[in-house]
Amino acid sequence: MNFVMNFYSPLDDMITAAKNLPENQNIKLFLRHSIRYDNPPDGDYSKLLLTPEGIELANKIGASIDKKIGLLGASMVERCQQTIREIYKGIQPQFKPEKMPEIIVKKGFYQLAGNPFGRANGGLDWFEYFHCLQTGDSESTKGISLEMEAKPVLDAIFDIKSDADKLDIICSHDSHVIILASALFDLKTGLQGDNWCRYTEGLFFWGKRDDFYAVWRGQKGHFKNFYC
Repeated sequence: MNFVMNFYSPLDDMITAAKNLPENQNIKLFLRHSIRYDNPPDGDYSKLLLTPEGIELANKIGASIDKKIGLLGASMVERCQQTIREIYKGIQPQFKPEKMPEIIVKKGFYQLAGNPFGRANGGLDWFEYFHCLQTGDSESTKGISLEMEAKPVLDAIFDIKSDADKLDIICSHDSHVIILASALFDLKTGLQGDNWCRYTEGLFFWGKRDDFYAVWRGQKGHFKNFYC
């Protein structure tokens, strides 16, 4: 029997995934932040916050959730924590604690092992880096593997532990969602960022670190001792 969780998303497969989650399980939603302002002229993405449209989308996601909230996690970058706060604002009172849980910030939610921030800094271009990870081109990534990128993210996700039948929400970046989708579901994004992660898109998880399920774009996988 499945627990039907209502969940608004601009992406149909996220809505479908939520409706088919198992009952009596702690569910973890790991998603990209909501819509942010355009790329900064100085190249510093860390300062970019959500647009009014992004705030509205996060509120709408929260208002749709009808599963009790457990713990909240986010990248250290403000727009990710802002997304969590705005989702939480929208959640109906009967599904959330009286006081908003402290947002758990972990290195695995924001730090990459490699340096995909442009050739000027000695690294690969952004999309090229992920393409090389996905194709196993460790020479181009200077020895960094997909496992080295994905393992810390998975460890950080499952290190957050709350009660069964509650929803934990973790907000991170497109890069981290892509890393997990690539490792778990063999996502290929190519040199131009084909099939890239969209705003508020993510994966649902349940189970334990050494024996878990994940859902991504209509695909469900069961993973035992994965990168453990």
